[in-house]
Amino acid sequence: MNTAKEYNITLGLSHEDIMSLLSGEINTFNFVPTEDTDYDDRISVSIKEVEEDTPLSECMNLSVDNG
Repeated sequence: MNTAKEYNITLGLSHEDIMSLLSGEINTFNFVPTEDTDYDDRISVSIKEVEEDTPLSECMNLSVDNG
């Protein structure tokens, strides 16, 4: 029995966002609910540079606060 979970993430970024990432201006995106959204979850995505041979466990971390 395989208990592995598969996570798929698509992050849509504008050209300006990508340029800001490349220049080092930003490294975190925060998605927070507003009166115009249909969700209550808060999502924070941080991006960091790693070496090519960095283990997956150091490249990705998912934490969920079910508070």
